[in-house]
Amino acid sequence: MSTQPIPQDIEILAVRLANDEAKRAAVARSVKGRREIVQRLRTEAAAQGLPVKEYIEALTKDPKGVTPPHDTAPTSAFWSYGIEHPDAPTNRWNQNFLDNRYIAEAWAALQNDRQEGSARTLETTEGGRRLNAMHLWEPEVLTALGGADKGFTEDWTRECWATISETYATEAKGPVAIFAQYADTRSILYKRELPTLQTNTDVGLDNIHFAYEAPQTWPKETRTEVGTDSARAQLQFNDPTLAHYVDPETYPNQDPTARKAVLDSEFASVTAERNERAAGKKAEQSAAKTAEAGLTEPAEPAKETKETEQTEKAEKAEQTAQTAQTAQTANEAKPINEAKPTNEAKPQPTVEAKEQGNPKPSAAVPLWQLGFTPKPVAVEAGSSGPAAASTAPPAPDLQKQSTGPGL
Repeated sequence: MSTQPIPQDIEILAVRLANDEAKRAAVARSVKGRREIVQRLRTEAAAQGLPVKEYIEALTKDPKGVTPPHDTAPTSAFWSYGIEHPDAPTNRWNQNFLDNRYIAEAWAALQNDRQEGSARTLETTEGGRRLNAMHLWEPEVLTALGGADKGFTEDWTRECWATISETYATEAKGPVAIFAQYADTRSILYKRELPTLQTNTDVGLDNIHFAYEAPQTWPKETRTEVGTDSARAQLQFNDPTLAHYVDPETYPNQDPTARKAVLDSEFASVTAERNERAAGKKAEQSAAKTAEAGLTEPAEPAKETKETEQTEKAEKAEQTAQTAQTAQTANEAKPINEAKPTNEAKPQPTVEAKEQGNPKPSAAVPLWQLGFTPKPVAVEAGSSGPAAASTAPPAPDLQKQSTGPGL
């Protein structure tokens, strides 16, 4: 039985979310809108004692903004690219294009309607909402912040989203949902999120699940052997000049034993690379924390200092002994039934503590085709044929995608 297209309730909500965001972006591009954003950022940055640029960069690295509440264990959703849709807003190539972001958000919203706190996306976390509200993808906003002369460029915006995406992946726990058919090598999903999820000990390779099945255009053998969640989380299928490339069309032409050996070798190579990267990242973070705390090797204390410390220790020891002797004398003077309290009430665990041990359940990762259910189209007057049906949108052209955070 084949998988179903994206459900209609998800489609309707995703389109609404996309158009609502497009309206907010239009406001941000206006003179008034971008001035308000700049003023807000300057106020927030000043409160932190930082320049605006450093304030934004610090936000993207702060795990507090993307960590789930203590009493929840949501399924974290990730996304990349999207699909054409006639009711979606237009992108920079004048296409009606629906980012997978909104499909993921619609899925998470409906999951949370059924079970609060069971699903989330980056853009619905506190940190993600704050970064999204800055509208840094809009050229007008970047110019208002100071433009390229001050380092506010589209490349900088992409790095901000890449950093917070990696932070989000670091804080994920349990199964995660990937709203994409596979990860394009140009995407943040491929460069930052999947490597982080694989080395995240609370997630790992076995907990990475794609919400869309492998492309139906792939040959059967490719879909079966390389279309697995594990393979799509590690390999790439769009750039033969880069490592870990598999050509979906020619893959079945290889000897089955040989291609299995090649896959095993690729998987081992990816794991080694990502583990090495994770170790380097951990070392960098440790060094940064040490530098921030100003920790240095303590100097050898002077002779007078040592003697003073020894004198103080001796005095404290003497005071402790005297205190113990006084307590013993007092206890001996008390009646026996007062020496120890009886029936002392034990503290009961709080509701919060109980919830920490029993977090709310995660949402199950869906599995859909990358498309929508064809909708009937009314027959034109005079037509002698049956009612025609529109076709599902074609698979996305990866050269024409939006340049939002999921690219």
